[in-house]
Amino acid sequence: MQGTEVTISRLQRSVAAALAAVQHGFEEEHLEPRTGYSLDLALPSSRVAVEVDGPSHFLLPDGRDVRKPNGPTLLKRRLLAAAGWRVISVPFYEWDGFATANERHTYLQGLLG
Repeated sequence: MQGTEVTISRLQRSVAAALAAVQHGFEEEHLEPRTGYSLDLALPSSRVAVEVDGPSHFLLPDGRDVRKPNGPTLLKRRLLAAAGWRVISVPFYEWDGFATANERHTYLQGLLG
């Protein structure tokens, strides 16, 4: 939200670099005026937001090893969607599973599809 200091993680930098190879025009840390949220990566002209979700965005895995988004993450997604954004999540546990840049590019292209 507005007024908080933005920290760009190594994970976010990695996703941003791969995204730049797949789709031009994304802005890092775009301030969304209606909600006051800073979007990790945004394509304002198309109202597409890519949120890079590290471990702090999730509850601990349940008994089936499923990770569910926590309350603040769900609230941000819902408010952005209500403001007309298409919100795409890039969870750390999926991103970290890719061994090559090509795998990451293919993954992002699928999400943006």
